[in-house]
Amino acid sequence: MSFDQRDIRPGMDVYTLDNIYLGTVLRVIARPAQAAAEQVPADARQSSAVNGELLGPMPTQTIGNPGPRHQSAAMAYATHAADAQPLGQGAIVVGRWWGLRDRRVIPLEQVQTVALERVVLRPRAAEQAQPARRRG
Repeated sequence: MSFDQRDIRPGMDVYTLDNIYLGTVLRVIARPAQAAAEQVPADARQSSAVNGELLGPMPTQTIGNPGPRHQSAAMAYATHAADAQPLGQGAIVVGRWWGLRDRRVIPLEQVQTVALERVVLRPRAAEQAQPARRRG
């Protein structure tokens, strides 16, 4: 799964798969991916000659609604975001107590879901690498 800067932000809570709190996102490290694979192949972006909006009870495209045109298969269902910077093969820096305790760097490939203000990782707490300890 690919994420962009709008999905994962500093301040989000991070949990393991078994609901153990690891801390908050302190920083997001973006690294470009090797080759961005296109999620919808070009041959799948075919639109029919008659869109479903024209068949509805009250068509609005003829009076100026651009939605049916922009939300078609040919336009990738209006999912392009010009301002979204992809995070690629990056990582997140997670820590507790403003980053002074239990700071760790977690690769984005370990992120399973992002919902509201919560990031859930694939590994369970026992499988998660221990945070780096400061010496001093």
